[in-house]
Amino acid sequence: MKLEQNRHVTGPGVLDGVAVLDFTAVISGPYCTRMMADLGADVLKVEPPHGEFLRAVPPHREGASKLFSHLNAGKRCISLDLKDRTAIEVVKRLACTVDVVIENFSPGVMRRLGIDYAVLSALNERLVMCSISGFGQTGPDAQRPAFAPVVQAWSGYDAVTLNYQPGIEKPLNMGLPVADNIAALQAFGAINSALYYREKTGVGQYIDIAMFDALLGTMQKDFQLALDPQGHDRLYGPLEATDGYIFLMVVSPRHFEDLADLMGQPELKTDTRFATTVSRLHNYAELQAIIAAWVCTKTTSDVLNQLSACKIPVSNYREIAETLDDPQLQHRNMITEVKDEGGSLKVPNTPFLFSHTHAAIRPQVARIGEHNQAVFRDQLGLDPQTFTAL
Repeated sequence: MKLEQNRHVTGPGVLDGVAVLDFTAVISGPYCTRMMADLGADVLKVEPPHGEFLRAVPPHREGASKLFSHLNAGKRCISLDLKDRTAIEVVKRLACTVDVVIENFSPGVMRRLGIDYAVLSALNERLVMCSISGFGQTGPDAQRPAFAPVVQAWSGYDAVTLNYQPGIEKPLNMGLPVADNIAALQAFGAINSALYYREKTGVGQYIDIAMFDALLGTMQKDFQLALDPQGHDRLYGPLEATDGYIFLMVVSPRHFEDLADLMGQPELKTDTRFATTVSRLHNYAELQAIIAAWVCTKTTSDVLNQLSACKIPVSNYREIAETLDDPQLQHRNMITEVKDEGGSLKVPNTPFLFSHTHAAIRPQVARIGEHNQAVFRDQLGLDPQTFTAL
């Protein structure tokens, strides 16, 4: 069975028939709802009249934000000024027709607008609603302003990362928005779990996702070391060849024994420091130094070829641009295109592969308010004067 043939929008999706009202911006919420759209959900994104903040964020081409398009392809878009009372009434009417509402405003904003879960669930008892925030909806830090870099610094994530960089004392610059992406994944899983529960019970519910909570759960080993510090920790890092760096991991007995033979040092297999998996892990730094001395005389391609032939986990360090033509990604239909106001744009496809349903990023990116008429006039039947005001 060729699962990669199901990475298209042509067939049935897991979330076909699920309607989502999306009040999210930036990364955590939009990435969550983008994944839902990839699975067939009808995601209706609500933006302010001037558009979501991310539309202004580079990189751009022809006036269109590539980042916005990457995260919001496949959604319908309407524009509403949520400070307007008529707009709030429209939201309430829409909430009666959807399965999911998701938002990532600061805690309390939806309540002040009059469209929090208490209000919307009274109109639609089957509603699943999810809020994503930095620190959660309640508690002493609930109102603390938060973006992913703030949460990553506060949670200990950046300190953990720094601990694995010998010789560096200053915290690293913020790189990937890990807290945003982890929260998006947690929200995605929680929403679909709540939809499954609703199918069994008929009961909707509210979900509170905090980036702080979500990120903390990913630091499993380091969390335990913080509670019970122990030695013998190991660093899996780059080894320098004559023309670059490679990364390898020698954990299993077979990998270690094959590498010892490959390096011409079979005596390492009976060395008490490395003879068992436990002792090898405890003395990994010493083993790493021995491997480094062997690697430093060879080219990266030589090391890659020799270790790959022995099925030892190894890689050189590549730039993202080098992956665009990767045969494995091409085989799995993982590089595709979407179209926005700037033209065609290459993006990674959805990561989901199912045997009986299809999943793929939908190829169109909506303009600001592109679906206003279809929603306000055709779906809700608003009169032209109200429609124009909205």
